[in-house]
Amino acid sequence: MIYWGHRLGTVLTRWFPLWLTYGIAATFSPLVFLIWRDKRERAIENMLQVLGPGADRQAARRLALRSFVNYGKYVVDMLCLGGGAISIADRRLTVDGWEHLDAAFQKGKGIVFIGGHIGNSDLGAALIAQRGYPVNVIADPLSPPRWDQLVQQARQAAGLRVIPMGSAIFRSLRVLRERQVLALLLDRPTHDQGVTIEFFGRRTRVPGGAAALAVRSGASVVGGYIVRSGNRYVAAISPEISRSEDDAGDDEVQILTQRLFSWLEQVIRKYPDQWFMFRSMWPSDA
Repeated sequence: MIYWGHRLGTVLTRWFPLWLTYGIAATFSPLVFLIWRDKRERAIENMLQVLGPGADRQAARRLALRSFVNYGKYVVDMLCLGGGAISIADRRLTVDGWEHLDAAFQKGKGIVFIGGHIGNSDLGAALIAQRGYPVNVIADPLSPPRWDQLVQQARQAAGLRVIPMGSAIFRSLRVLRERQVLALLLDRPTHDQGVTIEFFGRRTRVPGGAAALAVRSGASVVGGYIVRSGNRYVAAISPEISRSEDDAGDDEVQILTQRLFSWLEQVIRKYPDQWFMFRSMWPSDA
């Protein structure tokens, strides 16, 4: 059913104007918010943490609802990814910070380009590829397999090089040593493993893969995001998130991971209603 829904959605985005498909997404997203109880409650709990101590649950609920609506529009963009979304975005996009990515590339090393489940990460990676950079993304397997194939084909059509999860470590190191870009999303909570960090004032566990790959390969780390402003896009690329000699040692991966999440926290604070975290980011104090 998911597969055929994706196929139908792709056809509709080609037949109908973008404003109409966004409108359809915005209309149905509140219904999904009401029906999808588990995801709704997790989103509300996450937004309570983002809003901080003493936050009102109704305010968190409104913020979570807006994130569902924005996610619906993101789905429309994802359906367009292989068939014209890049040219559409190009006409309605403001990018700040290309010079930071260019400067990192001039160092002659690979680049770990980090982001989060905020805004449109697929489109952001595709825009970097459109600029001429070799961009690799690690693909989580989707079910059913034919839906997975459809999504990965769309990413490849947008200029992205897809690395299957099963061979992620070795291929990631290889592309970084070949001076390519590896795009990774940071905010994937883990329950009983990973690196302990503080995020929005609360400790949690997250994968340390981005930092570990950067440390092991010597790659530069640059952050970036692309978010919606009305029906336009606003994108920003950060200066290199650097390491110092004082970081060397057993805690180097943890220290860098904390820096990456501190950067991501600042981004989410600016655009909380475009943070699409529908699972528990803080399952328990780590």
